[in-house]
Amino acid sequence: MTFGTEQSIQPGWTVVASDGEELGTVVSLDPETIHLKKAGLLGGQLDVPRSAVEEIETGRVELSMTKSELNASR
Repeated sequence: MTFGTEQSIQPGWTVVASDGEELGTVVSLDPETIHLKKAGLLGGQLDVPRSAVEEIETGRVELSMTKSELNASR
């Protein structure tokens, strides 16, 4: 896990699940959660716990969970 850089996640960055599926783009953040605009035609919002962040690169956030694991944890 990448520590110390979690605070550098920016709105507009792409969020990708551990299985490589693009989940959406960052809309806003709070201390516990990353709020995403879902990818795809239907859109909507998805809230991802910060604890699911595996790796951060400029413009991209990779998670330690798949999309189905995220849906099951809600």
